[in-house]
Amino acid sequence: MSGSAFDITLDDVTLARARRGDEAARERIFRLYHQPVYAIAYRVCQCPELAQDVTQEAFINALERLRQFRGDSPFWGWLRRVVVNHAISALRRAPKHDAIELEEYHAAAPGDAGRVELGLDLADALSRLDPEDRAVVWLYDVEGYNHAEIAGFFGLTASFSKTRLSRARARLRELMGPGMNPRDTSTDQPASEPTERDHDREQATSGKSPYPAGVPAGGC
Repeated sequence: MSGSAFDITLDDVTLARARRGDEAARERIFRLYHQPVYAIAYRVCQCPELAQDVTQEAFINALERLRQFRGDSPFWGWLRRVVVNHAISALRRAPKHDAIELEEYHAAAPGDAGRVELGLDLADALSRLDPEDRAVVWLYDVEGYNHAEIAGFFGLTASFSKTRLSRARARLRELMGPGMNPRDTSTDQPASEPTERDHDREQATSGKSPYPAGVPAGGC
């Protein structure tokens, strides 16, 4: 079981109908995956308007390319890769912004207050990272991609991803204070080693991530 919000099962009948151009089937795919598609687009771009554009472009592209999906991996993983490619392309084209509107978090119970405070601290810290650093740390720590995969999205080598991840984690610790350490900063493992996914298996088991889950509405 994956820890990704994309991990939504698409039945074979709907997929087959969508491949034949059935509009109802394609609408079902859109409705099933719209929320996680927008969420990852926002997390990479940190701009609601840009994330909306990425979401629209990614769905159009994915639906046009449905026949290219071979079925040797889950559909959601294939769709997520399409979205990430579009989001990173948009990120690299967009002007940088120094600040974003932060998410609102509400504690479900009094005991959740500390967790909510941490979410606000981390959301603020993420918004202050270099855009590419933020994208790398999100793709690695939350989405579970390894360094080779992340480097492929950027068209660079795995050392790019390792360097950016280490820098992003160091900056997050600096911004959040010495008591806050969302992840171990060791990135000296080769990209092909199984330990690249250790954090992902832990996340899938616990069903929790230290990163904020919500996305805001409003301007960039």
